[in-house]
Amino acid sequence: MSERICHFSGMFFPADPKQLATEVEAYLHAAALAAPAGMAAPRAIVAPHAGYLYSGRFAGLSFGAVTWTPERIVIVSPSHRYWFHGIAFPSQQVFSTPLGPLTIDRAACDGLAQAGLAHEEDAAHDNEHGIETQLPFIRSLWPGARIVPLVCGEVPAEQVAAAIDALEAPGTLVVLSSDLSHFLTQAEAREKDAETAHLLETGQADRLTPYHACGAKGLQGWLMSRSGQGCKALRLGIGDSAEASGDRSRVVGYGAWAFYPIDAAMLPPRAQAALLDLARGAITARLTPDQAQPPAPERAATPLQTQAASFVTLTLNGDLRGCIGTIRAHRALAEDVADNAISAAFRDPRFAPVTAGLLPDLRIKIAVLSKAQPLHFRNEQEALAQVAPGLDGLILSSGGHRGVFLPAVWDSLPEPRAFLEALKLKAGLPRHSWAKDTSLQRFRVESFGEADLAA
Repeated sequence: MSERICHFSGMFFPADPKQLATEVEAYLHAAALAAPAGMAAPRAIVAPHAGYLYSGRFAGLSFGAVTWTPERIVIVSPSHRYWFHGIAFPSQQVFSTPLGPLTIDRAACDGLAQAGLAHEEDAAHDNEHGIETQLPFIRSLWPGARIVPLVCGEVPAEQVAAAIDALEAPGTLVVLSSDLSHFLTQAEAREKDAETAHLLETGQADRLTPYHACGAKGLQGWLMSRSGQGCKALRLGIGDSAEASGDRSRVVGYGAWAFYPIDAAMLPPRAQAALLDLARGAITARLTPDQAQPPAPERAATPLQTQAASFVTLTLNGDLRGCIGTIRAHRALAEDVADNAISAAFRDPRFAPVTAGLLPDLRIKIAVLSKAQPLHFRNEQEALAQVAPGLDGLILSSGGHRGVFLPAVWDSLPEPRAFLEALKLKAGLPRHSWAKDTSLQRFRVESFGEADLAA
């Protein structure tokens, strides 16, 4: 059985098995204490690939977010030192790490070659640390998993997406190996890395470049793949090399993300509780400024700094008392929730502003939206056939009019045609209208309220 050894053990991570196991365990333990991961099973993670002294804690956050046992792990890395065209896998059957061997999925590699999506080229792997730095975490957590190590050379992002799609299957995890900005001052790096986080979290694959992340091709490929387009991102950690080196004049940025299925409840209960506290705190501080400090969304935990859109709904004795939100992510989730809570309480034109006397009986519910995806249809009937009752929120646009329904509206309008007709009325259109420029986008929500957490 042919075997490939780790060339970078002893350089990027310890060669001694005991020391390496201790370090990996420490990074994973620190991630568990931070507990930033969601309750659901991520389908992909972004993990950095620098020396463990610099980026090990971020890799720990990424791998620690995976709460299930993958059968196969696809690792997508850039090529740092070897120039070639396409995507390359190695010829060997086993990748040997200081912690033990990992089996390379030869059938998967051969399938990519037969499809013209990747090829065998050992030279692309001979001097590449982007794959090897991920392996000790994988071997420590899932020693029985098969791996598909892929290095990207000069290759279109569409081809990377096609390769990911070809490998998509239950039990497969995608590891996107990438650092962020390189060799900027710390202030410049933080600005650039914040831009990268925005592009990742809002799915803007076309704007990602190697100046944002050295693994840009893999990140683009994931976001363009079928799985990636239907996923939502959660930020787990972001930082830079200055935290270890002390040198702020020339830093490398690192980040950790997990990507969850569109219907997954990615926020754990304590994150949900924190958002509900932010919402109530924002309303309370507006009503009683002398007694309550306004909340500080910018100091919320890292996952709540993920850029995402939200709606905040207020009820009083079971009746709607305000509902305001955003449909496109453009700021941190914590900030979005706090501002939408104030808007729902004081700016919803359907209701008088909330008063302090109502606060004790006011109940808050939050819906965190996935990215909206367009529906493709030729007529209204085809549009209705694509809508999933009870699950889809809809955004309707036509002739300068727009209306939005959250999935909760299905509770009162369970029939698709009635749902759509009511949405037209909300948009200011006739119930039976259907213009050529009518467009529909659908989204899903992760919804939770104070009553849910109390229960």
